[in-house]
Amino acid sequence: MVATAIPEWAGRALRLSCPGVVAACLLAIATSCGQRADSKTPAASRPSASFVSKKPAPASAEPKTPDENLTAELSKIVNDSSFKYKPLEYRYDEGLLTILDRAEAQLAGKSKGPAPRAMPNLSEQEEYDHLRETIRRWHAKTGKDLRAEVDRLKAEVAARKPGGPAFHPEFHRRFAAAFDDLIPIEVEEIRERRNRAIHEQARPLFDTYRSTSPGLVKQHEASLDAPPYNLTATPLAAGSSPPGSASAATGRQ
Repeated sequence: MVATAIPEWAGRALRLSCPGVVAACLLAIATSCGQRADSKTPAASRPSASFVSKKPAPASAEPKTPDENLTAELSKIVNDSSFKYKPLEYRYDEGLLTILDRAEAQLAGKSKGPAPRAMPNLSEQEEYDHLRETIRRWHAKTGKDLRAEVDRLKAEVAARKPGGPAFHPEFHRRFAAAFDDLIPIEVEEIRERRNRAIHEQARPLFDTYRSTSPGLVKQHEASLDAPPYNLTATPLAAGSSPPGSASAATGRQ
């Protein structure tokens, strides 16, 4: 694949793709949505301050009170889910084109051998559920055919001559026209999966601490019911599975 410079429009599009990054005071690790994401975390996407103890215990000490235990366990749930449910990562438009090409072939039953993976933190089942639902929403919004768009752009890449220019602005403009709508759709769909996973794990945790820390439980519940962790009413399409669902099926159709 030819490495190309990133045009200004591509930078703008990718900045749309970055989901809320959980603040360092909550997370043991920093999460991101790809190598081209902005380094600053939008204020609206920072985690609720209610997840953070006002007087955190030293790093070597275990939480001692029910409130500290609750906050620590909820922080781990949010941390782990944010690490697992990250949007697609790629460096160039050609990289996303390759991901979409392989995903469409796999979902259409045309791919042979092991399923190509682009999101290794997910199971194969959930990765392809996510890609299938993303493509479905993109098609519903745009009316475009994924295979037709991919093949048209693949032919353009294949026609590049060795030793030719490193930057292909016309290709990137055509790629943007085809797939700019897909980027925020993919980010939103994976965020929905992350939030369902967080709520699913937080529910029994809150039940455990409701009698000992009722005020803090209500505070955390309110935080999870607000952006960026709130659940949406978007239904799963047929064939999709919610986070945590056990299934022996693969992502193939």
